[in-house]
Amino acid sequence: MSIDLSQFTQVFFEEAAEHLANMEALLLALDVEAPDSEDLNAIFRAAHSIKGGSGTFGFGDIAEVTHILETLLDRVRKGELSLTPAMVDAFLATGDVLKALLAQHQGGEPADEAAVQAICARLQALSADPATQSAGVQRYWLECVLSPAIAEDSTAVDNLLAGLAELGTCEIVERPAPGAPRLALWIETAADAAQLREVLCFYAFPEDIRIDAAGDPSAAPSGVTAQHEPYGLFTNAPTEAAATADPGYSFFEMAPGLPLAETTQADAGYGFFDAVPGSPVQAAKTPAVTEGEGYGFFNAAPGAPAPASAESTLAASSVHGRRASDDPLVEISRAGRRQTDKVAVNSAAESSSIRVSVEKVDQLINLVGELVITQAMLAQSASDLDPVQAERLLAGIDLLARNTRDLQEAVMSIRMLPMSMVFSRFPRLVRDLAGKLGKQVELRTIGEATELDKSLIEKITDPLTHLVRNSLDHGIETPERRVAAGKNPKGTLTLKAAHQGGNIVIEVIDDGAGLNREKILAKARERGLLVHDGMSDQEVWQLIFAPGFSTADQVTDVSGRGVGMDVVKKNIEGLGGRVEIESSPGYGTRTIISLPLTLAILDGMSVRVGSETYIVPLTLVVESLQPRPEDIRTIAGDGRVVNIRGEYLPLVSLAEVFNLHGAVTDPARGILMVVEAEDGRAALFVDELLGQHQVVIKSLESNYRKVAGVSGATILGDGRVALILDIAAVTRMGLAINRRQYGRLAA
Repeated sequence: MSIDLSQFTQVFFEEAAEHLANMEALLLALDVEAPDSEDLNAIFRAAHSIKGGSGTFGFGDIAEVTHILETLLDRVRKGELSLTPAMVDAFLATGDVLKALLAQHQGGEPADEAAVQAICARLQALSADPATQSAGVQRYWLECVLSPAIAEDSTAVDNLLAGLAELGTCEIVERPAPGAPRLALWIETAADAAQLREVLCFYAFPEDIRIDAAGDPSAAPSGVTAQHEPYGLFTNAPTEAAATADPGYSFFEMAPGLPLAETTQADAGYGFFDAVPGSPVQAAKTPAVTEGEGYGFFNAAPGAPAPASAESTLAASSVHGRRASDDPLVEISRAGRRQTDKVAVNSAAESSSIRVSVEKVDQLINLVGELVITQAMLAQSASDLDPVQAERLLAGIDLLARNTRDLQEAVMSIRMLPMSMVFSRFPRLVRDLAGKLGKQVELRTIGEATELDKSLIEKITDPLTHLVRNSLDHGIETPERRVAAGKNPKGTLTLKAAHQGGNIVIEVIDDGAGLNREKILAKARERGLLVHDGMSDQEVWQLIFAPGFSTADQVTDVSGRGVGMDVVKKNIEGLGGRVEIESSPGYGTRTIISLPLTLAILDGMSVRVGSETYIVPLTLVVESLQPRPEDIRTIAGDGRVVNIRGEYLPLVSLAEVFNLHGAVTDPARGILMVVEAEDGRAALFVDELLGQHQVVIKSLESNYRKVAGVSGATILGDGRVALILDIAAVTRMGLAINRRQYGRLAA
């Protein structure tokens, strides 16, 4: 029976990306002086899993790099080599190379071959130490039977021979070929038998490998004639004596039920397939053992037949060409794992997640959106019915409304991802950039579990990257300057996320020098911007968002071109959010980004202005009221304002913004909605409030064109189209009209 592994290729890519992300996070958190052994083991396991998967799917270049990486990691975690900053740098660089190779195999740009070779040489150089270099060269006889699929793949055979050639000088006696899967050779190497077996275990079953130290090839078996299960998905382990041998890391695991000298706890299976329950159980009772850790894709089937004793194991081994009297130097792999490799078991039954494509989730959200529109139409149609005669129908419609709301919230939660998906990208960026700038920076993250819509997470990454780079380059000072200012030489950069109403607020905070007001004003005057010394700090800070504005004295590859902050503001406002800056000279800068939680469905307040209906996002509405005539004032230079409990807010007429006729002109006869605007609160003047309901956002640009002051559209219950207001743009337009028409009048 053959197995088509191509169906699992995408799963391998996804899991490899997760392993690389986990490796990077662990490496960045390592204490080089006293590394945690569990962290080192976790890094090693991640590299080993990538190596196993790449070998299974025929990605020889990835397997080659991870093999060298894994060898060095193994020596570090066993204490043979001391961890150094150079090693951490090399491990991180290796992760970058592996990402490039993974992207290449997914149809992306070809990886830089020179970079691949350079990182391999770098890792090998770090692996060398005086003890290894001075070790005597040993001559070994190797023979094994490759799996049929590998023997027929000349590339795989070449990769195997290349891996052995890296360890020493090979003299090939018999090369594998289609129909003749046997490999036999002499090798002179400083490596030990365990390292040789580690290479071979990715191409052959452990029991089909023989390694003799300085033996006579004529004494070695002329062939190994093992019979496997179909493609060897399940393999039996040798005797108890094997417990003292170095483990053979392979894709294929032992069948449980074998007597082992030392196995005390269950190990996790790192792969796609967990143990298969219900396999036939051997009639003979055998000592209970735990499952071995699966560094590969296939785990053992519980209950698979196994020899009941050491004698029966030896007898079974003769089927594979083994003899109990064979040369004692023949190494037999152990089916267990080093104790440091062991992790807790997570059975398939306890799995709490599945992989679903984003396209399917988007389709489901679109269908729920249409359901929301249909429910609104039904509710609108039923509003004219007699409540007595249509009591059951109206009750059903109310129930439909509640269920639709619950379904919408449940479906929207599927797209929600934690902010850790974004924050996890920055430890590496901060580390590399701080080193490049000669600065010491500690990155702190708060609110990583705060959830945000996946589409927003993808779009917020670039703006956050600009802000982080600016904080590192312009905000946080060098250690010398910080010490001179009485600060800790190590600066602190904080990324913070939290929910606030229906929005998510993301903050980038640094304890650097803060913004220089005089320098910003001077640069603004150089560029011909209208500024004056009486401007508030908030108005001055907003100048840095002007296109092409930069206070950098020289352009570098980090910043200074003035194309960062204006892009940040445009991107944030394009997502329906806003960005603010707070800064204190000498103490640091705080950039605040406020975004809606999702771009698909929102809670809105429908309002009427003349004969038109508009939707105001409910999260921006503070309160609604009908003012008294004496509360409306006109201030020279500012236009009309309204007094609300002692606070004067600018009055924005929606009818004037959109040039509508037939609307109410006296604010005292209409309704004022207090909304959150860019520069504070404003009072939005409308004719009437129609009601609060959920609306499905439809893109106006893709269906018509961009309209100033409008962020989208929706379909109402009566089938009409209502425009969703962009409150930030509407208030800007309304304030300009207000000042122009009423600002010249005396109060």
